[in-house]
Amino acid sequence: MGARFKNDIAVPHSTVLGCGIPAEGRSITTKRTGIQEWPWIAALYRPKQLQQGLEQQFCGGALITDRHVLTASHCTQGLGEYDFTSSNETRSRDFGVAEIIEHEEFLLATYANDIAIVTLDNPTSFNTYIWPICLPPVRETFENGTAVVAGWGQQFYAGPVSEVLLQVAVPVWPHQKCVDAFVQRITDNNVCAAGYEGGKDSGDSGGPLMYQLKNGRWVTIGVVSWGIGCGNKNNPGIYTKVNNYLRWIIKHTIAIK
Repeated sequence: MGARFKNDIAVPHSTVLGCGIPAEGRSITTKRTGIQEWPWIAALYRPKQLQQGLEQQFCGGALITDRHVLTASHCTQGLGEYDFTSSNETRSRDFGVAEIIEHEEFLLATYANDIAIVTLDNPTSFNTYIWPICLPPVRETFENGTAVVAGWGQQFYAGPVSEVLLQVAVPVWPHQKCVDAFVQRITDNNVCAAGYEGGKDSGDSGGPLMYQLKNGRWVTIGVVSWGIGCGNKNNPGIYTKVNNYLRWIIKHTIAIK
């Protein structure tokens, strides 16, 4: 398994450094990102098959340190550790995977605790194309705020996969409204987001639900987990609520350095 970053934005020249710095002039209302891509978005994919010569992207993720990508546990089920050679493509960097850490209490049957960390085989350098997103503040719900999802996933349910990075702004639902919308159990470890009238839903599985704080920094408040169909009215996308797992994330990233 590998992680690829395909990014082409310029980090603004500023004395303010750190995670989640947005690009100047970014608009969250356009569907196609063009060259203003999100510098922390990762594409998780399998190496080229020897005979077919094809790569298979299967999930997304978000870069949170120079060696760690946050994604969903359901994305990493049954995967081992693989190494492959960097292709050195223009405006992208490829990394092998040194370790996959799934949440110890992840349940595939219900997608409970659907969160995982992919450790890269080598640290990346931060530059105008690759930059980490911030982790969210503790105890914030983000209800009724506007978040953004981005990815290369299907453009509509059962439709083709996009060749370019797409984005969509979606409202974060009040938790009880989300609970009432599903027969399936929605817990406090979930956050829900989608257009209320349908048509706007999540990106790649494992990808981030992104929110911009008042200080201008972007944080990942959710990990794309599951949903019913795509963009259906009254059925929002279900995300793993990241700030409920901050201790677990820190334990397996910063704390082990």
